[in-house]
Amino acid sequence: MAEKESIRSIVAQNVRKYRRQVGLTQERLAELADISNTYIANIECGKTWISDKTLEKISAALRTDAYLFFIAPSSDDGSASEKSAALHEEFKKIDEAKEQLCSYIQHFFNNELKRLILKRGK
Repeated sequence: MAEKESIRSIVAQNVRKYRRQVGLTQERLAELADISNTYIANIECGKTWISDKTLEKISAALRTDAYLFFIAPSSDDGSASEKSAALHEEFKKIDEAKEQLCSYIQHFFNNELKRLILKRGK
């Protein structure tokens, strides 16, 4: 039983750590993962165990590999968290570029549609 508590504590610490690294509140993480704020708080406090489906949702919301939640934090090696933070930044850039591209495409097609309607009306 003590081992399960230890794993629960590691997961709790890592959920909190990765959430903070990406600059999310518990409320925003809950929203992105489509789970309740209370559940996030209970996970981070180690009060409740996390299901595999919830871990997948949180992992996706934080853009972090799920296995990283099970790695005990150590003071001498921050490489996994650094890689995760760098990866998150890359995903953030990709998301921003995707949003810009979608906006451009929508603008282009709206203008093209207007042009075709005006051309047909002449």
